[in-house]
Amino acid sequence: MTFATAPVSRRKLASLVLLAMVTILALVGCSNLGEFDEGDVARQAERYYAEKYGEDSRVVDVWEDRSYSLFGYQSSGRAFCTMSDGQTVLVDFEEGVVGDNRQQDEITAAYEQRFREELEGCCERLGDAGCDVASVWVNGVPLEKGGFFEECISTYYWPEDPAGEKNGEAETTAEQGASFFYARYTGDDSFFEQEASRVNLGVPYVEIELFGKDADYADGFPTDVPETPAWVAPIEGACRALLPLTDGDAETRAVVYQAGCRDEVPEDTDAAVLSDAENGKLGELRPFDDSDTGAADIGSWIIVEWVPVGKGAYVTSDECGVRLRVGDVTLETVESPVSLEELRESGSLERLDEREFAPAAFEAYSLAVAPDLFARLPEGVRDNGWFDIRLAYDNQDPQTGLAELGVTPGDLAPTLYRVEKNSAEEDADNAPPYEVIAMRTETLANGYQYSEPGLHADAPTLLVRM
Repeated sequence: MTFATAPVSRRKLASLVLLAMVTILALVGCSNLGEFDEGDVARQAERYYAEKYGEDSRVVDVWEDRSYSLFGYQSSGRAFCTMSDGQTVLVDFEEGVVGDNRQQDEITAAYEQRFREELEGCCERLGDAGCDVASVWVNGVPLEKGGFFEECISTYYWPEDPAGEKNGEAETTAEQGASFFYARYTGDDSFFEQEASRVNLGVPYVEIELFGKDADYADGFPTDVPETPAWVAPIEGACRALLPLTDGDAETRAVVYQAGCRDEVPEDTDAAVLSDAENGKLGELRPFDDSDTGAADIGSWIIVEWVPVGKGAYVTSDECGVRLRVGDVTLETVESPVSLEELRESGSLERLDEREFAPAAFEAYSLAVAPDLFARLPEGVRDNGWFDIRLAYDNQDPQTGLAELGVTPGDLAPTLYRVEKNSAEEDADNAPPYEVIAMRTETLANGYQYSEPGLHADAPTLLVRM
């Protein structure tokens, strides 16, 4: 009898253990109430507010910022305090006061003005360098208009109803938000120095459309690009001048396009939509530090230059710090390890699109890097063992040899496909042995097809034309 009842006891014990675990998780998930001392939080907010503004404003409401999780509410570790003048002070339980929203409108406008002045000066310097500026946009808003930093600077959100719970379930409540700043703004430059280590601008996204020197290329397809295009130095200088606003972090992302790459903007909106992100792109300054490129305080340029590799194909780097030249990447005809019939039988082609295939055009290529290329690249790229490129293809180029095969080129057929071993083949029943990646059905401005593969140091990329 003893052995017969033992399993029952173990089941009961297991149930008790599970119940205990659920209870612990529930307690952990609810709210770190032990860290939330409402009185202490209110005193911090009042002391900060009085020292900053010289006014005796009291806290009239305070609540912990919480979000609903599986077992209850979970704290963010901060609280919002409503002051008697209607403004809000944000307090972090560990770091102390984050700031208040009393001056958010004038401070946001001041940051916008600093960006506007610097970018307007950049436009003048671009003109001096032989480049004319068609337009400048910040966060999708024209530079000359206001509002490109609205809801972007040090913004926090919280529910209008701090309770947010009904019948044991979380309620969906309206959300409000504000930008919080610690230093007091009095209109002088010292504010930006004081606030630099605290402010969060996100990643300001600057887009500049150019025409003129080193910016006019046929159909937005840069070839034979100078070592340093004329527009690089003025834009890099502007980004450097904006660094003090973000405590020296290279946050601003600048992308340069050839003029005319945007659709016209409807009159009732400030946002602009690129006709195609790949069309007319001349370069990009990445918003992070890459000391290997010699521009540690700014970041690294991507200079777009399409390099011909034969058979109607072109490549350009899409990797920070990598600049490709003729001979850095090769395209060679190889014996295909997989036939057109095998690719069709795998089922991959039918799932991709409805393009027509030209069997007579079937040919395989090996796209590879030159043996010494990686030795010349930034350390981070060498460590990764691969980097991103963009691949363009013109099936009407005489070098394709399609005319000799009796194949008439079309808009998308024949085209290039990237072929890789299907990593899911071993784990899934009836999975095709190969993965086939098509080039885009949308083409570049000059009608070339394109895709965004990666190039590896130790393995060439297999392409097939069909």
